Amino acid sequence: MRIDTHNHHKNASENLAFVFLMNLSFNIIVIIGGLATNSMAIIADCIHDLSDTISIALAWVLEKISQKESSNNYSYGYQRFSILGAIIISIFVIIMACIILSEAIPRLFAPEGIDAEGMLIISIIGLVFKSLSVYRLHGSETFNEKAIFFHQLGDIFEWLAILILSIVLIFWDGAQYLDPFVSIGIALWLIFNLSRNLYKAIQVILQKTPDNFDVNEFKTLIMGIEGVENIDDFHIWSLDGIDSVMTLKIEVDFTKNLDEIKKEIYTISNKYHVIDITIEFE
Repeated sequence: MRIDTHNHHKNASENLAFVFLMNLSFNIIVIIGGLATNSMAIIADCIHDLSDTISIALAWVLEKISQKESSNNYSYGYQRFSILGAIIISIFVIIMACIILSEAIPRLFAPEGIDAEGMLIISIIGLVFKSLSVYRLHGSETFNEKAIFFHQLGDIFEWLAILILSIVLIFWDGAQYLDPFVSIGIALWLIFNLSRNLYKAIQVILQKTPDNFDVNEFKTLIMGIEGVENIDDFHIWSLDGIDSVMTLKIEVDFTKNLDEIKKEIYTISNKYHVIDITIEFE
């Protein structure tokens, strides 16, 4: 049985399109602002925001591909392209965060002059743009969206920190060392969260049992169906971190209504986002 539940990928594609346009517009502002203010936090974000735009574009494209119907070459469809996007994006952002660390750490020992007023203006604009993106992605389901969500949430923390830093610098010129310190903190936050997202995405690729699936509970429910005598073989894996595929080999009493047994199995499986079930009776 195959259940069409691709709406979350369609919604994800629309969300990522919105976030891409927001980031593309803001990217221009950040590049100009970083050069004008000489702020390491903003210069680092020039690199960071460029990675944002590229990774979101990639996520958008792969999310669009994931909506395609199954074919002879991809019999389960293209949903795993969404997971592929999450893996590529997570690795890319982690690398960019490491680059930010390599640029920011030396400035801890050799801080440079900064245009605090310019930082303040850019940080306010940054908070507005990034907050709109996070609001659009809040509550997202796909790993692809979650990778971008954490990236954008990290940006909000970064621009909030830059906002506070710019205010401090306006009144205390000696706090320039805080500029690279803020960049280091945000880079470490990104590495931590994107590493977790990468780990979960890789688990999906390796066909780990989905996190939301309680195997013992499921087997107990199946064994409770009248006519089911034993579960000989059972496999479940996730296509994209949301929808799952299952195969079952069950010993049954053939004097019972087999169609009714199948119907009950489908009903139990639906709550686990199982979209494709193969059942063999013996």
